[in-house]
Amino acid sequence: MVCGICIRKSPATPAAKFGTRGSGLCKKCLTDVEISSPIQKRTAKLISKYEKQIEELTSQCNIKSDECSMAWSLVESTNQELDRLKMELHQKLVQTDNFEQVLDTQTDQLRKVSQNYENDKKLWAAAISNLESKIKAMKQEQALLSLEAHDCAHAIPDLSKMIEAVRALVAQCDDLKMKYHEEMAKRKKLHNIVQETKGNIRVFCRCRPLSKVETSSGYKCVVDFDGANDGDIGIINGGTAKKTFKFDRVYTPKDDQAEVYADASPLVTSVLDGYNVCIFAYGQTGTGKTFTMEGTERNRGVNYRTLEELFKIAEERKDTVTYNISVSVLEVYNEQIRDLLATSPSSKKLEIKQAGEGSHHVPGIVEAKVEDINEVWDVLQTGSNSRAVGSNNVNEHSSRSHCMLCIMVRAKNLINGDCTRSKLWLVDLAGSERLAKTDAQGDRLKEAQNINRSLSALGDVISALASRSSHIPYRNSKLTHLLQDSLGGDSKALMFVQISPSDNDVSETLSSLNFASRVRGIELGPAKKQVDTAELQKVKQMLERSKQEAKLKEESLRKLEENCQNLESKAKGKEQLYKNLQDKVKELESQLDSKMHSQITSEKQQSQLSGKLKEKEEAYSGVGA
Repeated sequence: MVCGICIRKSPATPAAKFGTRGSGLCKKCLTDVEISSPIQKRTAKLISKYEKQIEELTSQCNIKSDECSMAWSLVESTNQELDRLKMELHQKLVQTDNFEQVLDTQTDQLRKVSQNYENDKKLWAAAISNLESKIKAMKQEQALLSLEAHDCAHAIPDLSKMIEAVRALVAQCDDLKMKYHEEMAKRKKLHNIVQETKGNIRVFCRCRPLSKVETSSGYKCVVDFDGANDGDIGIINGGTAKKTFKFDRVYTPKDDQAEVYADASPLVTSVLDGYNVCIFAYGQTGTGKTFTMEGTERNRGVNYRTLEELFKIAEERKDTVTYNISVSVLEVYNEQIRDLLATSPSSKKLEIKQAGEGSHHVPGIVEAKVEDINEVWDVLQTGSNSRAVGSNNVNEHSSRSHCMLCIMVRAKNLINGDCTRSKLWLVDLAGSERLAKTDAQGDRLKEAQNINRSLSALGDVISALASRSSHIPYRNSKLTHLLQDSLGGDSKALMFVQISPSDNDVSETLSSLNFASRVRGIELGPAKKQVDTAELQKVKQMLERSKQEAKLKEESLRKLEENCQNLESKAKGKEQLYKNLQDKVKELESQLDSKMHSQITSEKQQSQLSGKLKEKEEAYSGVGA
């Protein structure tokens, strides 16, 4: 619209720029518009002028639109061409990566081939040098064999003298063995005589110091140690009355564990010589029996020191005797045997069986084999921690069972082949108690009754041994039944009697000392070795073998002459062997030539691979360009 007035659509009539005079046609709606003033005329002229400009601009706009559409289509075709070029570039890059991977692979292969070549070259060089050294060694060996053959040929006249010298040495060796056996028998006989003069059951008395509780309660010491060096000990009972007892050794409260064990040491040697031994601590509860036998980690007791001594002596004798040592720890609690080394409790009841003449064992008991002293303490602690303890009016941690450490020693003499099997019992007896004093009830009462009953059975056995009764009541208690093979006439025993110095326990102290004084000096009869019956057959076989060996020695001496004669034939055989080795060397040289030929072939292959690699590099460089 131009004038802003015409809103009606013009009829379909021929268009005219101007109508009648003084009027004009609207170009938009073809309406006859009257022109009445000069201004309107000027406006009409301007309108027509502008209309022409508009038409020109419109035509120019259409031309420009056509140009833009052509340019846009050109841009789209250019973009398509660009995408196509990008795709081709991507494909070229992928091909380049593939070429690089192939190049890397072939480079690695070439490197491996080079390395294999170098390794093979070194191996071949080492093989050649090794063959040369072997050839030299064979030549030297052949020369030595030739010399030996000539020496043997010259030594044949002196062979008879050598045979006589060997026979003289054999006779001298047999004589020395007989003398050694005689000296060993004399030594053991003298040792047994000394032990028997002291009594096969020896009794030592040890008194503990006053405890802090006893000192704070005002108790006094009633033990007199004036004659302790002579084995005498006095007990002041009721004012000035003093009762004296005699023992093999008396230890005061100032004596330490090492001094206590020193006098028991000879019995340890007896065990290694094949004798059964029993060492036990006896006394009322709270007198220090467990401390004497077990001790602490910083202050070892008899058990640990005994095993330490055993290993020490076994190490000293290792050139003539071999020892196998095993340990079992058990307790007799309420007349029942309990294995303290068992890892898990068993419902099976442990019973004592007779293994052989005068020998007893408990089937199913754990036997811990110990190789050295470092393993001993852990085994002893395991057994001690499993022991039954309880509390009463006398001792807060009273042992409620007899703890028994059994050390089994199997020995074999490397000189004469003798085998022995011996046993050492280290027994920490439960403390004797007076029920009125401990006021035990319930389980404690039952335990105390069984303890006193087994200790009474031990006293009955010792009394029967002292009176040389035809019947010894070993089976009245599990304790004495277990100790039967170590308390009989073929064994030795040692008792540590523990007493309290307090005037509060005078009656108990006197009871223990009276029992111990009856035990001291009992003669059990001559002790004798416990021969390992299982080895008797082996000993007989060894004797037969020795006889056969003696015959074989004579035959071997006869064969010496034949061997000397055969040496020359062997030398000839060595020469033949040398010739065969030379042939083998030639064969190896031919193999070496073939190896060299294969090496040349591998070098050619390597050069071919290098050429291929260069071609691939050139192709790769062309692709990159």
